Amino acid sequence: MSIPDADTGLVLPDYDGGSIVNVAASILDAFGVASPSRPLRPELLPTDGLAGASGTVLLVLDALGSAQLEAALRTDRVPHLTGLIAAAPRGLQRITSIFPSTTTAALNSLATACPPSLHGVLGHMLWFEEIGTVLNMLTLCPIGASQPIHEDVVRRVPTIYQRLAAAHVPSTLITDAAYEGTPFTNLLAEGAHFAGYSGLSQIPYQLELALQAAQKPGFYSLYWPLIDTLSHYHGPDHTGTPSAACLAEMEFVDLMVGKVADLCRRCGCTLAVIADHGQVRLQPERAVELGPELRASLQRPPGGARRAPYLTGVDVARIQAEPGLADAVQLAIATDDAIDAGWFGGPCEGLTSRLGDTIVLAAEGVQFLYDYGRGVFAQSGSHSGMTNREMHVPLIVVPGN
Repeated sequence: MSIPDADTGLVLPDYDGGSIVNVAASILDAFGVASPSRPLRPELLPTDGLAGASGTVLLVLDALGSAQLEAALRTDRVPHLTGLIAAAPRGLQRITSIFPSTTTAALNSLATACPPSLHGVLGHMLWFEEIGTVLNMLTLCPIGASQPIHEDVVRRVPTIYQRLAAAHVPSTLITDAAYEGTPFTNLLAEGAHFAGYSGLSQIPYQLELALQAAQKPGFYSLYWPLIDTLSHYHGPDHTGTPSAACLAEMEFVDLMVGKVADLCRRCGCTLAVIADHGQVRLQPERAVELGPELRASLQRPPGGARRAPYLTGVDVARIQAEPGLADAVQLAIATDDAIDAGWFGGPCEGLTSRLGDTIVLAAEGVQFLYDYGRGVFAQSGSHSGMTNREMHVPLIVVPGN
């Protein structure tokens, strides 16, 4: 179950057995490998619930939060997903993302079975004390630079692929071929065989090749990013706020899911379908640029992301007193209080400098803009906050025979 905060209306990460961290832990558990986190709770997944005769397939659909999936299911345009849910013994379930609910942090949690407090990727933009600058965690480039740092500067814990390899369990990562060799992918994929695709139809093809070549049960991680991309540009498809672009994308994703599910049935693999986070619709006209006086008070450029910036040099009272922010802020909280409340899944030992002094959560429809040197642009959808639509993600598990 998710953990709502009664005072704020936030959905807190359910690290105690109900989050994407615990999905990764359950994958390790399926192969008898010790995990740094507990697996999913029994009401979500029975013991060995991800074990399959020929292995385990995890399909991660970036930003397909529960709300966007449920909106698609209310149409007649995703028959394969509808059938997959009908075949799942526990149907369509909800778990939570992590905080921040953003790709860089969430994919690291899925790749390591660790909360952000352990793997250290605590946001999309992060101050690194050891190099004295803010890094874009997707490119691993310092702001204002085009040359990335080496991923070993960021790596703190082993990946699940490394843990599986130590137990002689093979792993394959199937993702966009353009990601091969990038520092962020190297960070995520250490220990896995990389299989790149150039289009959606190649995902089941690459999976079939990997299964045909397999000599023993293994783990297969599949990733598709375009729902997230389209949601940023066009807004996510939610009941009441439709997005024709995202719903059209879902038709093609549904075909791919059908092919992957068929392969898993024929080969005896357990299939789990999840998202890393959801998306919330934004109103570009409500985008807020930090005012000049507030910017002058900052000791460094903000970390975090447009839905949850991390500010250094200003406290909660300063945010609350800032003209023009009264309707833009859902919550301003001291970073130490957020850590104590379990937002990051632990005490963040040796990492607190990356988070600054104050975390600001944007109100509904709002995004904060800051120019890191390449201009600013408003999005129609985004994530990283702790609203229901950002935090709740689906869990569909169909056992392999």
